[in-house]
Amino acid sequence: MYKQLFTPKINLHSDERLKLYLNEEDSRNTAGRGRWKATVTDIVSNIKYKVAGCSCGTPYCMCDAYVVEIIN
Repeated sequence: MYKQLFTPKINLHSDERLKLYLNEEDSRNTAGRGRWKATVTDIVSNIKYKVAGCSCGTPYCMCDAYVVEIIN
């Protein structure tokens, strides 16, 4: 079984992170840089999250992610 670790911030202004495991398709959807959005499902808990790309803190870098909304 494919399982990719994904650690988005719990919100845009937090340093705290979630530990989610994604399937292959969801993992590909979060591999973008810049302003991207995706809905992913943690395969351990089966909870869905809306996530978006954000800055990691380095100028002009958008390689991080944060949770926009918990769906269930």
